[in-house]
Amino acid sequence: MADTHLNQLGWLLDEHLGSVDGVRYAVLMSGDGLLKARTQTITQDGGEKLAALTASLRASGRAWDEFTGGQGVRQQLIESVAGIGLTTAAGQNTMLSVVTTGPHVDVGLISQQMAQLVVRLSEQLGSPERRAASQPDGGSSV
Repeated sequence: MADTHLNQLGWLLDEHLGSVDGVRYAVLMSGDGLLKARTQTITQDGGEKLAALTASLRASGRAWDEFTGGQGVRQQLIESVAGIGLTTAAGQNTMLSVVTTGPHVDVGLISQQMAQLVVRLSEQLGSPERRAASQPDGGSSV
């Protein structure tokens, strides 16, 4: 896979989140966990792992939302002893995930910066969901 920091979106993640106090690193991924971009502060391998973890958390969040009768998940937060993880929708079938430098950061400021980035780029960040292609015999190609 190509280095996801060298693309335009990686640069934008650095510009919008890399300088925010308390942000350790950020990744942008499709809903099924495919890494699209990352900040320079996380390796390609680390970014791919975080994207996959975030996709599984997204599935759990959607199940929780359905069970509780919600109308969609806007943001997920995980607080651990060493830091906080924030994940938010970032366009069609796209998510933005941030990991903080520690547990005592300004989550409101980080969330605000994430939201501003999402609003600014929501059309460019969308990834249509992959669908099985119909075959002439009525089957699918998946």
